[in-house]
Amino acid sequence: MPFPMLADFAVRLACGLAGLLLITPWRAVPLAFFRTHCHVILGLLVLAALDVSRASSHASSGVAGVIAGAAVLAFLASVSWGLGLPRVGVPLTAGMVVATGAVLVAASRAASGELWALNGAGRVASAFLMGSTLTAMLLGHHYLTAPAMSIDPLRRFVRCMAWALAIRAGVAALGFWAWRSGAFAPSAVVPVSTFFLTVRWGVGFLGPALATVLTWKTVEIRSTQSATGILYIAMTLVLFGELTALVLSQGSGVIF
Repeated sequence: MPFPMLADFAVRLACGLAGLLLITPWRAVPLAFFRTHCHVILGLLVLAALDVSRASSHASSGVAGVIAGAAVLAFLASVSWGLGLPRVGVPLTAGMVVATGAVLVAASRAASGELWALNGAGRVASAFLMGSTLTAMLLGHHYLTAPAMSIDPLRRFVRCMAWALAIRAGVAALGFWAWRSGAFAPSAVVPVSTFFLTVRWGVGFLGPALATVLTWKTVEIRSTQSATGILYIAMTLVLFGELTALVLSQGSGVIF
């Protein structure tokens, strides 16, 4: 069963947000931030479950059940963080990461093991990139209500953005090579739009890379409002790039 595009995007983003939440120091960041994060994840997972459940196959109902289970975990985690119970919220958040990560790997299933591994890596890297960028943006916005908060968590997330961009670009380059060479599925090689490829790399990688550098420089001088503004732009570029990659993957069968 082909994984629906909307569900694919929503699960990736939810997985990335949950993963970044696990490395957020709850002693340095207000717990309200964690609760809000879980609300966003809950909305994404409900949307994904509804999208997958539209399919009539037995396999799709199983995937929808896993996503719905992750949504329940997101709800319980939001309650736990809201009640100030981080030791309950952390394992619930970890459960969300495991469940959504499993869905992404299962959605990448392909005829060859190499292509399955490549597409799985692409989806997980995409989750890491979107999750780190959106988490950094939301945390930067949180400094408006908590100006005394340490700048170290924001530095950590900007570093995550840089690493995520490098990993995602590496996997995308490998995917492009696999598609061009037909290394994993020679009979499935089909032409894709050069325009979309250009947009995917220019808007999806080069733009966010420049925004990440600028964000780091503003964070270093603790100009959190300026950093948040740049992160809004970075998030827009990343989303545009990942949506373009989704369109390309629908035609090629490879995660660019």
